[in-house]
Amino acid sequence: MKVAFVLTQDRGGPVDLTVSLAREFAGRPAGPEVVVIGPAPVTSAGAVDSLLRPTWVRSKTDHRGARELRRVLAAEAPDLVHAQDRRAALMTATIARGRVPVVSTYHGVPDDAARLWVGQGPLAARPTSPRARAVLAADALVARLTSITIAPSRAMADFLRRRLGLPASKLRMVPNGVALPPARPPTGSARTFISVGTFAPAKATGVAVDAFACLARGRSGVRLVLVGDGLERPECERKAARRGIDHLVEFTGYRTDVPTLLARADSFVLPSVNENCPLALIEAMGAGLACVGSGVGGVPELLGDGSGLLVPPGDPKALAGAMARLADDEALAPALGRAAAATARRRFSVSACADAHQRLWSTLLPPGR
Repeated sequence: MKVAFVLTQDRGGPVDLTVSLAREFAGRPAGPEVVVIGPAPVTSAGAVDSLLRPTWVRSKTDHRGARELRRVLAAEAPDLVHAQDRRAALMTATIARGRVPVVSTYHGVPDDAARLWVGQGPLAARPTSPRARAVLAADALVARLTSITIAPSRAMADFLRRRLGLPASKLRMVPNGVALPPARPPTGSARTFISVGTFAPAKATGVAVDAFACLARGRSGVRLVLVGDGLERPECERKAARRGIDHLVEFTGYRTDVPTLLARADSFVLPSVNENCPLALIEAMGAGLACVGSGVGGVPELLGDGSGLLVPPGDPKALAGAMARLADDEALAPALGRAAAATARRRFSVSACADAHQRLWSTLLPPGR
């Protein structure tokens, strides 16, 4: 079996997942054979140089990029194509459909349509924009053109059935997985808190800054590490300065050595108001960090069994309260860290994720392929 992963972006969750899966399959003597068609990835998941076929479709109207994608797919002649982002699904559904099976993974709902699926928090009160309705309508059409759509969480699978009308025969649920770092649960109360993600509205990093400002009041030795970059980073930096905690908050920028940074922290904070099955949270769980996450999308499926603390989205007071519990209780952070590491290894390893993908792909191909 030869599988072509297709990407049209060079960083982010879909890229991290694709690289992790490609490296996992490349290390298996019995295959399947995989190639990655897309731009050179910027990721902490590792290198895929020998597997990469550099191709970049920069927009849905990039005709030159689409022609190059068509040419590379014809040259590689895969048995199956797996699109790992929204634009890749659109392109491969039109280019490869009818020739080989096309699978796509549905990683997330646009922020301006989030009220249709997150159910609570700041985005739940916003009306769905005409642009978002058009995006979802296109998603529904593309999902009908592809062989199977993968939902990484039960919450997303429910959304695809309920809102996009995707039939059960076209839908499978496969949780995300990552190459898990060594587990190093904290040995006492949490002192260093870390968050990893883009500084985008959906990630609500400013909520983490506000919560940490409350936490740091009257407590010594605590610090916050914010890993990533994006449009909202300058405002978060200004907010930290206004709250008088800028000397306690480290803004690292975009980094590809995330496992190293996680190993220096005690607790992971996910303040997002729109999430599916976040790889950054899975990686932090695998590292044995005591995790706090907003109860939106698929996050309760990761933390809801006692593997972490859940808080209402967009609520800095509630987030600060959860962080304070971890900072003040000598036993809580170690216990949650151990539970998170065990859950990650039981349910969210890249090996388990790859096994599930391979089983699904095999059902779409003739015996012996």
